Amino acid sequence: MKSALLSSKRGFNRLDFTANNVGFRVVLAPATPPLPPAVATATATKDEPFVNGLGMKFVPVPITGGPTDKQRVLFSVWDTRVRDYNAFAQESKREWPTTDFEQEATHPAVNVSWEDATAFCAWLTERERKTGRLAANESYRLPTDHEWSCAVGIGEREDGAKLPNEKNQKIPVVYPWGSAWPPPERAGNYWSEELRPLLAARKYPWITAEIAGRRDGYATTAPVGSFAPNLFGLYDTGGNAWEWCEDWFDAEQQDRVLRGASWQNNDKANLLSSFRTHHAPIYRNDSTGFRCVLAGSVP
Repeated sequence: MKSALLSSKRGFNRLDFTANNVGFRVVLAPATPPLPPAVATATATKDEPFVNGLGMKFVPVPITGGPTDKQRVLFSVWDTRVRDYNAFAQESKREWPTTDFEQEATHPAVNVSWEDATAFCAWLTERERKTGRLAANESYRLPTDHEWSCAVGIGEREDGAKLPNEKNQKIPVVYPWGSAWPPPERAGNYWSEELRPLLAARKYPWITAEIAGRRDGYATTAPVGSFAPNLFGLYDTGGNAWEWCEDWFDAEQQDRVLRGASWQNNDKANLLSSFRTHHAPIYRNDSTGFRCVLAGSVP
């Protein structure tokens, strides 16, 4: 089976599938009743994740401290993909600007604002409740800043009660892959030599620094799951696309938080596990994406 990713005139992506010489055999078998939603999410593990109607996989991450201390929170194992977000964009008619580089169905959806991401979570929650996959008290949302810290492995070293700006870059020399610098080739999708031809063609003039000699196989975004997962089974907690979090960055409440860096980042500070960047909720560009969590309550 072949699949092609096309761009429509409205700025959305869609998937067209074509197949040649494909047959099938029908086999009758006893129907297996689905597990109740509460059981399916309550028993999810790293090795047996909860899988939703879009094929997104969710695994538990222990939360220590913060508003959801000790609560069961399931993280999507990867960033929301092009194919996931495309289903939402088409059904809701939400504007979704295209990227100036090619993306496939399994790449992280980028050019997504915080408002876009929260709208996706609300849409998916309603969709999954209607199909019986979620109980009435379960919902998809963005992770809190502290939950994201727990997912990247530094939650116990931060104060969950503090604002994100107060914790920014406060844990030195700790990266999603460890403490080595520069990041190893398979550590994640960051700046690499594959990007150099695009820079020579005067694309992305704002990218002025580099990690000379580093190669990871991708000039821009990569398919989710292309690099090694962390101890919780999560992919791309570093690199590929910035991930929106629920929180305001500081007490002024003008900007929302993003974590994890992206395919174009190269600076030691940007790649720290404790680094936060921030933008207005309507901001989007070709490196901003998001990861959903599934929980029984919203902070």
